[in-house]
Formats: sequence, structure tokens, C-alpha cells
Amino acid sequence: MAHAATMKRSDEHVVDRDAETAWTLPGRLYHDPAVYEAEMRTIFSASWQYGCAAADVAAPGDYVTIDLPADAVFVVRGRDGVLRGFHNVCQHRAHRLLEGRGNVKAVVTCPYHAWAFGLDGALRAARNSENVKGFDRTAFGLRPVQVEVHLGMVFVNPDLAAASLEAMAGDMFADIAASLPWLDELAPYRETRQDVGFTFEDDMAFNWKVLIDNCLECYHCAPAHPAFCDLIAMDSYRTTVHGLWSSAKSRLNRHDNAAYPVAADAEQTRGDFWYLWPNMTFGTFPGQANFLAFAVEPTGPETTTTRSDYFMRPGELVHPSRSNYGRDVLWPEDKAICEAVHRGLKSRGYGQGRFIVDQGRSEISEHGVHHFQRLYAEAMGIG
Repeated sequence: MAHAATMKRSDEHVVDRDAETAWTLPGRLYHDPAVYEAEMRTIFSASWQYGCAAADVAAPGDYVTIDLPADAVFVVRGRDGVLRGFHNVCQHRAHRLLEGRGNVKAVVTCPYHAWAFGLDGALRAARNSENVKGFDRTAFGLRPVQVEVHLGMVFVNPDLAAASLEAMAGDMFADIAASLPWLDELAPYRETRQDVGFTFEDDMAFNWKVLIDNCLECYHCAPAHPAFCDLIAMDSYRTTVHGLWSSAKSRLNRHDNAAYPVAADAEQTRGDFWYLWPNMTFGTFPGQANFLAFAVEPTGPETTTTRSDYFMRPGELVHPSRSNYGRDVLWPEDKAICEAVHRGLKSRGYGQGRFIVDQGRSEISEHGVHHFQRLYAEAMGIG
């Protein structure tokens, strides 16, 4: 954890537990390199993270590499059918073992010196080690990470001592399943990323918390997203906070709207979204049955990237008008907001703000952002 003087200064307010009276996080916590390093140690080295679609590691030998903010790992399906996860590093001289995704027959072989590891992580072969005094092959197995599968999604956690994701957020997965009864009929969408429209993976010039903050409130929707406010009935938009997650649920406003047309017989007539600590969001937009898993990942104190998977029924294509709206309208609106906010957070003219939280927790209340910032403050020892 960062030094107390780095995380909390005497002239700053803490993010109070009472959302209606709370101040926001200080602006400097969004760009201070020491704070970023503390986040890597305190949050991202020990939290559950989205990994990949379970369908991508369905067969024995299937693997997917996952570059997390604080580490690199991979998941692989063993010949025994068990899905396991490991740090993506050889135990000999620390070369990276795997790239991308694919299938290995029986062993993972390091491209540097050809040490070979079984799909259970055990060291199977190390050239010339039989002639090395006192070499114990059992001492050089791959370092494991925790793996869980929920609703067709794989999650990983480098911290073997962390509580299970089921214990931490099982009620969120139950809520998603209840809200989307057709979810198990969907599969990862493997057309071009541009076809999806709602998934973005480019590096962006703002801190990761800026995008999370933005995703967790619709106070900005009316001034910043006029077409979204024509698509979604704003008077139905309600955010509910829970332990480590929150949800924002709403209904379709009009089939013929300024964002994209929604067919009269569309299966999905809601816009429902979920947030999971620290950096994951999930959601569905009106129209075809669809689901998005989205991870916001810091790449530095002032840069952010994303990883995502989009799910639809096999054989269906995303309607072009929906892709165009996400790619050409909604995302550019949010990206411009986040870039402007990040610049403002660095201004000497800004310190902290106040949350706009009303007693009725209306559609424009910022209690979802407060919930995230409280979790952050507690994790970083400033709560």
C-alpha cells in the first residue's frame, strides 16, 4: 500500500459512507504514479478479473493467455477435463510461455530453453537437468492462479488466498441469469470487432477509474448522450448497489428512436448493466439477444485499455445500425468525456467534488459511483 501521506492528506475529505453527504475521491489519485503502483500491489494483484469466454477453452489442450494489469496468466483445459490457470512464466529463466490462444497437445514448452510443463503445471522435462546436482523437478512446477467459471465466462485471480468469486458475487451471477433467461443460448461473437460496435480495446488517455466512474451513473446521459436517452426510458433507469457489485436496469423507450431501430418483436427490450469490483462491467442492450463482458484495465497512471467478449446466438450478426451507434456515436461521446475529465483532474483548480445523490436514488443519482469509490477507498486504506 502507498504511504499514508500519499493516499490521504490532511486537507482532503474521505469518501464518506453516507452517499448523500460524501465527497468524491481527490483528483490527484487519478494520476499520481505512486498511487498507481499501490493499486497494482493492493487491488490488481489480489482481485478477481475477467479472463475469457469458457467456450474458448472447451476442449482438452485449449488455452487462452490473459494479460492482467498486474500480471500475465493463462488458462488451459487439461486432458482430464479440468480447467486450470497458471502464471505465464517459465520457472527456469522467466521467459513467457504462451501467446494468444490455441491448443497444445500434452505439454506447454518454453520457447527459450524448451522446458516442458504438463497441463497440470508439473515440470515434465528440463534438458540436461538429470546431470545437475540436487535438481528436484517437483520444485519447479508452474505457479497456479485461481480459476472459476460463471455463466459461460472464465474468471481468474492471482491470489490463492482470496475468497472465491462465488462467495463474493454469486448473487450477481444469479441476478444476471434471472434477468437474461436466454443467456446460456449465446456464444462468443467472432466476427470483426468493428461489427460489434460496443467493444473497444484501444489505449486511452485517462485513468481507469475515470471510465468506471462514468459507467456507473446516468447523471451525464441527458447532456452527453441524447440518442441513448431516446433509446432508454430514463424514468425507468435505476441503480442498485450490493456488496461488491451494482446493477443499473432500465427499459426500452421507443422502438423507433435516435440511436438505432429496435424491431417490434425484439427479444430484448431492456438495457441492463452490472458492475463488479474492481473493474468489470457486464450488460445487454435492447434488440437481439446479446451480452457484453467488459474489463477496464489500467496500463499506467494516465492510460487505460479494455478487454471484452461479446455474446450472441450462433449464426446471428449484429445489426449494422446498432454497431454504428456504438462505434460512431456512444463510444466517441464517452471517450471524449473521459479524456476531458482526466485533464481536469490534473488541474490545480480542482481538488474534490460532491456526489449528487438524492434520497429517492433516481435515474440521475450518483450513488453507483459512490459505491465504487467507497470500495476503492476501503481497499486502499483511506476509507
